[in-house]
Amino acid sequence: MNILKQELRMGRKTLVVWCISLIGVLSLFMLLYPSIASQLEDFQKVFESFPIEFQQALGVADLELSSILSFYQFALMYVLLAGAIQAMNMGVSVISAEVREKTGDFLFVKPVSRNRVVSMKILAVLIQILITNAVVFTASLIMVTLLSSDSYDVELFALDTLSLLFIQIFFASLGLFVSVFLRRIRTVLPISMGVVFIFYIIHLLNETLKDEKLGLISPFDYFNLSEISKNMNYDSLNLLLWFVLVGVFIFLTFKLFARKDLPSI
Repeated sequence: MNILKQELRMGRKTLVVWCISLIGVLSLFMLLYPSIASQLEDFQKVFESFPIEFQQALGVADLELSSILSFYQFALMYVLLAGAIQAMNMGVSVISAEVREKTGDFLFVKPVSRNRVVSMKILAVLIQILITNAVVFTASLIMVTLLSSDSYDVELFALDTLSLLFIQIFFASLGLFVSVFLRRIRTVLPISMGVVFIFYIIHLLNETLKDEKLGLISPFDYFNLSEISKNMNYDSLNLLLWFVLVGVFIFLTFKLFARKDLPSI
């Protein structure tokens, strides 16, 4: 429990910064909605004038400016991207910090097993992700409610917003695996951003190609906001694949960390 408290205490400032940043990204887009909504036809023509491939890459191919939730999905996509970087960053840094800062020998002279150390660190990451999602969900609900002149589908709003939780858990678990798989990590952010952007580029390619096999690679395709709108649910195959991959990443994290050599001070 002391490990959990220490991890949460060490990460609280970064968590606050990320929460403010995610809300800032969402606000940046959503506050544009009233001015755009007052000139629907003009803005709709601008978007429709783009090549279809460009529209798909930007996420505006199915954008209905008259619908607050459609515009919210457009804004939320960038929140998902930033949130994925946050989660990947937490996953990579929470364990690799023991190697980078050479504190592993101090930690493991304590009467605590390696599995318990990893469990507490994973729990700390999960708590921070849950806090992030609670903040984003609340802020999103307030913004959508205040900016919407008509009623909207609350269930669809919840499905869209909860996509952030699933995507963050995926990248956090992947980050944990990467942190124990790589022998030494000098800097965390470049790795986190690199991995997330690779998956995001794959998602953008699939938006154009519509390849089912390609869609199984990127977690951004597992929780495709336009598909959620059409089906009013998450895809069962993608959800199953998400559970399997997260489980595999967590299992390998425990397995590899138990054998990992940690440098001494």
